[in-house]
Amino acid sequence: MILDDILEILRKKSDDKAYTINQKSYTYKELYKFVCNIYNFLLEKNKEKKTVIVLGHKEVYMKATFLACSFAGITYVPVDENIPLERLEKIEEQINPALIIGKDISKKEIFEIMNKDNFEEINQIYLKPDDIYYIIFTSGSTGIPKGVKVTYKNIDSCINWLKRITNIKKEIILNQANFSFDLTVADLYLSLVSGSEQVVLSNQNINLKEMFENLKLSNCNIAIITPTFADLLLLDKRFERNLLPNLHTILFCGEKLLKSTVDKLYSRFGNIRIINCYGPTETTFAVTSIEINKKMLNYEEIPIGIPKEDVEIYILDENKKQLPDGEIGEILIVGESVADGYINNLQNNNFIIYNGKKAYLTGDLGYIDNGILYYKNRKDKQIKFKGYRIELSDIENNLYSLGYIEKNVVVSKKKNNKVLKIIAFVILKENINKTEKEIEMDLLQKIPQYMCPKIKIIKEFPINENGKLNEKELLEEI
Repeated sequence: MILDDILEILRKKSDDKAYTINQKSYTYKELYKFVCNIYNFLLEKNKEKKTVIVLGHKEVYMKATFLACSFAGITYVPVDENIPLERLEKIEEQINPALIIGKDISKKEIFEIMNKDNFEEINQIYLKPDDIYYIIFTSGSTGIPKGVKVTYKNIDSCINWLKRITNIKKEIILNQANFSFDLTVADLYLSLVSGSEQVVLSNQNINLKEMFENLKLSNCNIAIITPTFADLLLLDKRFERNLLPNLHTILFCGEKLLKSTVDKLYSRFGNIRIINCYGPTETTFAVTSIEINKKMLNYEEIPIGIPKEDVEIYILDENKKQLPDGEIGEILIVGESVADGYINNLQNNNFIIYNGKKAYLTGDLGYIDNGILYYKNRKDKQIKFKGYRIELSDIENNLYSLGYIEKNVVVSKKKNNKVLKIIAFVILKENINKTEKEIEMDLLQKIPQYMCPKIKIIKEFPINENGKLNEKELLEEI
């Protein structure tokens, strides 16, 4: 399994770069020392193998601790230090961890522990296939974060699949998202199983000038990013082939990929490989993938892919009955990638048994055509406003059909679960001069008055710490 492969690479103690952040690099030889020291520290201090929280912001000790925990048979919980204190307390309350690396053991202490030159090597991998490898917390509808339990078997299946679809050799892999977001599972572990270098972009105090300097210095071959982050980079003319001459693959996940994003990437980077993936946190990073070609720009939607070998995907109606090809329904994921549920056995009707196998109802709407999955929108993108049922994605698609909208997001503002107004945030294409009122009048040629949102023109979309669209921040602007 992947830990055996990673340990074999670490034991070679090579001087190849393993990890780079803020132009500071660490070799595989150094990483192995860090991992061994933390592994032995954990086995001594946490004999009961209780769960450990790893708190920080992309520092090398986080990667080393993730590995040390895994080798020691201890579940880890990655948490970014920039989260609100109240949310951290809610996570601590649910986990009741043995310790918090980065808090109970301070950053200074963990660096001292991992830098000891005289260390005992790793003599045993304690983690078993059905053990919980990590717990990642996602937003809960009640306001309390939900911890998703991902097993060793889950992540082993995921990384071996990613190795195949990326054809990874010895590469330089760019990291964008925080380690508390499951998008980083790909760059963290793909780099390790292939002996590659992981170059990390810090998300603290984002400065575009500094970011572009770091991008150029990364000289990366593979970038694993969200579509919103790509759109942010594409706003700047510098994001093109001369900046990253050796970039050959971009792997997208986490959000819907737009045709406009793909079109710009091809025009800026020429012959680049774009892989679109799909899958919620509850199914271990992603479960489908497809290589996007220019012909797909003529499709109604950019496809989200073909299921990995050990996963089945079905489209269900509201009664959980399977729908035929072409019909839109809820996406159900069945098989080896489905996580072990939520921590503390939090009840959730989305984890079910289907045809005798573990399954997860995603809440995403989509359809299958010729074996390829397409995503439409979230079930909860449907609202009731002034007595009418309205699909917010319907408004978004009609805005795009105007021909001069670069990107738009339609949201609803609610109070006590009642929709008060619909707002469309739009970015205009280059050299387009339209007022908000003019856009509204154009849109009324396509949709009825009751569906027409308030239009707000913006220059760029705010992103959260994981590189996704920050819808909460958008609503605060109203």
